[in-house]
Amino acid sequence: MSKGKYYFSKSLEKGLKILALFNGKTPTLTQSEIAIILGLNMTSTYRYINTLVEMGYLEKDAKTKAIRPSTHCLLMCINLMHAADNLKMIKEVVDRINRERNISIDMAFGVEDSLVRIYHKEAEETLTYSLPEFSKNCLHNTALGKAYLSSLPDRLIADKIATLELVAKTAKTIVDRDRLHQEVQKTKERGFAMAEEEYLPGVLAIAAPLYDPITGMGVGAVSFDFSVLQYSSAEIIATYGNLIKETATILSELLPTGKKHR
Repeated sequence: MSKGKYYFSKSLEKGLKILALFNGKTPTLTQSEIAIILGLNMTSTYRYINTLVEMGYLEKDAKTKAIRPSTHCLLMCINLMHAADNLKMIKEVVDRINRERNISIDMAFGVEDSLVRIYHKEAEETLTYSLPEFSKNCLHNTALGKAYLSSLPDRLIADKIATLELVAKTAKTIVDRDRLHQEVQKTKERGFAMAEEEYLPGVLAIAAPLYDPITGMGVGAVSFDFSVLQYSSAEIIATYGNLIKETATILSELLPTGKKHR
């Protein structure tokens, strides 16, 4: 027996296999489903799941018993992504556009009612803003959030909007659910979202959704951010509407999935 086989951890293997079961098409699973898929008995399955819950990598709904990856798990994945070549290529694309156009760019993943920032590149000598690493209640008041919402299947958009806490960040924040739904549908039709001083006064942003290149599921968004002193909303749409969609397409292809298109 080689040293590699001798020191192989079966328990760690099972834990990682459980985490690998979750994806865009399977966001939640039950203990029974996990046991059947991996061929484990219920006692062992419970022990592995409970360990991952206690460590903060999985969440278990107290009522339905549905199990899902936690935000902590997503943050770990993003940290791993920062160590991978995929992020290096993503940075190269974002940095090039920033250098050529001198615009602030944000890229984020959507999770539950929040955005988790992947990368930010600031424009020179321009006052915009930098999205925090983790932002709750911002799917309705940012271009990134509305673009992410537009990437969801039609049957899920209304359900998702119904669960959001529509916090008014400024006087222009959309806090009416019907109006937000109309805005998201408009975003879906034209391929990009606009936020006009809805997150911060004086800040305009245009964003397009990011999609997993294998499953086609929406996972986040990329935005270009501007000061009202630079452009009007109409000028941003005319100048950057096509570019933000092209940028989102390029970045989507660079997202890490472990597979590539053929």
